[in-house]
Amino acid sequence: MIEQLVPGWARGAESFGDPPGAAPHPAELRFLPPGAVEGRRREFATGRACARSALAALGTPASGPLPRTARGTPVWPTGTLGSITHCDGYRAAVAARAADAMALGIDAERARPLSERATIAIATEWELRQLCMLQRVSGDALPWPTLLFSAKEAVYKAWHRHARRPLSFRDAEARIEPCDETGGVLTVRPTRRALPELIGGYRFADGLLVTVVHRSLTRPPPSAPARTPSNPRALPSPVPERAAAR
Repeated sequence: MIEQLVPGWARGAESFGDPPGAAPHPAELRFLPPGAVEGRRREFATGRACARSALAALGTPASGPLPRTARGTPVWPTGTLGSITHCDGYRAAVAARAADAMALGIDAERARPLSERATIAIATEWELRQLCMLQRVSGDALPWPTLLFSAKEAVYKAWHRHARRPLSFRDAEARIEPCDETGGVLTVRPTRRALPELIGGYRFADGLLVTVVHRSLTRPPPSAPARTPSNPRALPSPVPERAAAR
């Protein structure tokens, strides 16, 4: 799935489960929560193995540990940046050279419904209207609130290196434009602070949602999605322009 989402200047790796004997690098053990169960240790190890594979594909192999910051984000080798994700039965990572990328984030979620309460907590008023429109146009093709949640998780992973304080779910508005039943385009704008606009996409298959967002240092984001949505006239109006910071 990941190869359809990663831009040409980045690399990705994925695993549908944990290989036998998956274990963290010895120097990474201290970054696991005390008493972490075996399943958590394996998914942690596989996620970082994916990160090393992505770095190797980029031409910057990393055989050593990938530490974590106090905020829980991976510390990437000098001159690179990236993102790691894992959910039930899936682990993945994306990486890019810092000379090419301003931001890069990935998230994966099982396509399970998100509660109404959780949806209201993560969505802006515009996004709630968008979700209603997507539901009306495309029905239950996929759980749209869960997709929005995944997109925002990817956004915050991409933005964390630019943010000086913790981000909230409403610091971003994500426009979702389906291309077909298996995927579509994402366009993300900040709502309250000076953070970079992002573009990206999502894929949906076998009950799995994967989202990737990014911003190149060398290519400005397009003013419109790269692909034509399946029914553009039925989608809500674009995300309104907002002040960069308030």
